[in-house]
Amino acid sequence: MRLSNQTKILNGLILIFAVFPIIPNKIKGLPVVLLFIASLFFFNKREINWKWLFINSSVFLMYLISVIYSDDLSLSLKKLETGLSILVIPITFFVLLPRFKISNTTRLLFIKTFIGSTSVFSLYSFVLILLKKSSLNYLWSTDKYRNIIIDMPLVGQHPIYASIFLALSIIFFVFMLKQKLFKNYEEKLFFLILTAINLVFLLFLSSKGAILALFIIIFFYCILEITKKTHKYLIVFTFIFSLITLSIYNRRMNELISAQTYEEFNPTLSTSIRLGIYDCSFTIIKQQLFMGYGVGDAQKELNLCYANKSDILLMHRFNSHNQYLDVAIKTGLIGLFVFLGFLAINFRNAIKKKNKPLIMILVLYCLLFLVENVLSRQSGVILFFFLICFFNNQNNHLIKE
Repeated sequence: MRLSNQTKILNGLILIFAVFPIIPNKIKGLPVVLLFIASLFFFNKREINWKWLFINSSVFLMYLISVIYSDDLSLSLKKLETGLSILVIPITFFVLLPRFKISNTTRLLFIKTFIGSTSVFSLYSFVLILLKKSSLNYLWSTDKYRNIIIDMPLVGQHPIYASIFLALSIIFFVFMLKQKLFKNYEEKLFFLILTAINLVFLLFLSSKGAILALFIIIFFYCILEITKKTHKYLIVFTFIFSLITLSIYNRRMNELISAQTYEEFNPTLSTSIRLGIYDCSFTIIKQQLFMGYGVGDAQKELNLCYANKSDILLMHRFNSHNQYLDVAIKTGLIGLFVFLGFLAINFRNAIKKKNKPLIMILVLYCLLFLVENVLSRQSGVILFFFLICFFNNQNNHLIKE
């Protein structure tokens, strides 16, 4: 097989990740396996990028070390299996493909396909709503629509992961629009319609963290990139108006500005529940400050705290709902510093290279990590580490100045 044919196959396998939102859940890990196997034909031990391999797999190494002092070995191994992509994806990009050059055409096609596949995901959920007896009433009931997303045949997702797909697609569109990467007006209009669809369904999902993170990213990106003062004022006004409107008319967003949320624990309010979770998280972190409890014992320790705080928390067995706290519970402050270092180094590299897509991706995830355990499920792990490695590849520069 000629090298050009191998390159075409690798580019094709990379594009499979662009339809990640609509890949059936049972085979979500298949693209990782296929890309890894195909990459074996490119392996050259002289070209291994040890630096970036270590940086981007450091989180997995910390989890692996924590297995040593975890009491529940079976659960520890299961958690490692879920997070195996944290190791496999960096190996693929920095051991097997350190010099592989992904064309700008492939990278642009990835972004466009991701926007399209996310729109298919949104429209699929809309079709399921139409099939319900209550029809469009589901759209105006946040809880009902979120249940639709969870129960979608084949591709059902927890609302936070669906929100990440939607937020990423919107970020990609904003980037393409600013960099003038559309071929013509018709293509721009087509992707504008798709993005509008994704934005509408993101608002219906009402994932507070994803919506606020997206607003913050687009707000500052536009402020920094747009030169005309009148346009900046318009963006500021639209940003403030949108947040106020969401806070008034959306129950989940309204919780953030309600005094009742913060006065005392209220099991009927999602934000109040989060505060109760965070209280327990900080409590148990203090007891095992430096090393944590191990990757297999984190939930058990949280449950012990929930038992003394609220039956609701114990019944639902909530995780820490904060990626930074989750890392600290499992691996202590040492692991948390490693995790923060991994993020900081990737940030520094993205800023140094003026890699705007990667900067926006990192900002989105770092903000979401404040309110969700994004890396606790395969859907979160695979997409995050693929995007980090894919856009951080030294031969990729889809930056049109």
